Amino acid sequence: MSFSIKFNDHELCDYLRVVSIRRNIGTTRTNNTVKSGNRAGQIFTSMTRDMATIEIDFKMKNNLIEKRRELAAILNVTEPAVLILGDEPSKYYKAIPDGDISPEDQNFLSSVTLQFVVPDGLAHALDAKQFPFQEEDDETVIENRGTTSAPLDIHATFLSDADSIGFTNDTQTVQFGTTFSEDESENEFVPSERVIFDGMGPTYRNEWKPNVGRPRFKYDYGEGSSRVTGKVRWLESKVRITDYGSIKDDDPGFWHGPTLTRNLTESLNNFTAYFRFKMKPGGKRKNRPKSQGLLEINLMDADNNFVMGFGLKDNDPNKASVMYDFFIGDHRVFRGHLPRKVLKYTTGIFGYVEMSKVGNKFSFKLCHLKEGFRENWSVKKTYLNDSVAMLSFKTINFYGAKWKRIRDMITEWTSTTITKINTEDDSLVPLVFYEGDELFVDGQNNHVYINGIRDDNYRVIGSSQFLTAPVGETAYSVLTDGNVEGHYEMREQYL
Repeated sequence: MSFSIKFNDHELCDYLRVVSIRRNIGTTRTNNTVKSGNRAGQIFTSMTRDMATIEIDFKMKNNLIEKRRELAAILNVTEPAVLILGDEPSKYYKAIPDGDISPEDQNFLSSVTLQFVVPDGLAHALDAKQFPFQEEDDETVIENRGTTSAPLDIHATFLSDADSIGFTNDTQTVQFGTTFSEDESENEFVPSERVIFDGMGPTYRNEWKPNVGRPRFKYDYGEGSSRVTGKVRWLESKVRITDYGSIKDDDPGFWHGPTLTRNLTESLNNFTAYFRFKMKPGGKRKNRPKSQGLLEINLMDADNNFVMGFGLKDNDPNKASVMYDFFIGDHRVFRGHLPRKVLKYTTGIFGYVEMSKVGNKFSFKLCHLKEGFRENWSVKKTYLNDSVAMLSFKTINFYGAKWKRIRDMITEWTSTTITKINTEDDSLVPLVFYEGDELFVDGQNNHVYINGIRDDNYRVIGSSQFLTAPVGETAYSVLTDGNVEGHYEMREQYL
């Protein structure tokens, strides 16, 4: 028989011809029992299922050595990957090769058996089904046509501010946010206020002033000082540097590019500041490591003193190497380098940085975002500083620059959100939702994301950990003190 076998996006039948395939009906079952006194037989206590195994017999003909090397590279995975069998093209397994793969050669013909293990023991539907939230007081009915329960992803966009939101069926309730008592004297939390929610599009252009800001890196460094020059362009949902200014061949080496500055209507003693950005090389992949760039996001007080800051810099023209810095006041408190798993996405980064100050506690979080604005990698740091804690945040300052005439980076700022915190005790800061916030709950691993930022603390303690859809039809309701739209998403699963 002839099968199409795709593993990790590679068609194995380009190298092999399928002879036979062996799959069990379900997975190995283990029944657990206990002996009870002199009673005949035993008492059943539980049943567990083991992982599944798939064995495929192949024939391989001609160019055996070359094919072995290529197959070894394809099968060299360190975690389960997607396996699709040709007789069920609408389903996939999360599988990983297991054991020895030992071909038996006869002249120019080789026989080989591949064994895959499927740790979760399930097949999954390739296509997800979506079930929109219904109007208030109406339920969403989800029909699961698989052969076992399936996890539900939750996608919710808030149309108004809300303290909390819950999702419930007859047996499960998951809740996110903070629940406040009607009696204010019983509330432990101090509400925060969102003061800026800026999508960085033309609507917000008049809030920003170009080329009046102060760079941090080499601000006062003689002939090598960083220069403020160039232009930005306001696009639909981002602002991009389009001109870094000119430099002569005989000029000394320095960074040069434009700044963007926005003043808050009031100074903030305690705050959370969120910025989404991009710094990536453009053009052909082979030329990308030659690009260099500098990106800064600085928070200043009313006297132009640094309160907090973040910087990215690629100053190596020979390879992709991006360092990141966190600053408190005038001093760098941490330097790191973007890991390989981030740089492999076009050798730069699309992500966000979150900087917060509560009392004398300064916190940073840098994150790389992948498809769907989901966190792929992150680093968090927290420091105490009594002297800088006396400063208040009044001004946002962006700076993007290139080095001399070296190939530049694509530099963009795509979102700015500032929240005023009304307490110096971070344990009293409530986790709530604001108009425009997006909540995503990954049903597979139970991770919670707010605007792409993973924050599992939003889950209310005591609620169900997972929201699932049993086989058949089940009704679900959304409970919230705000207005929300969205949908559940399900991939059916099969034993």
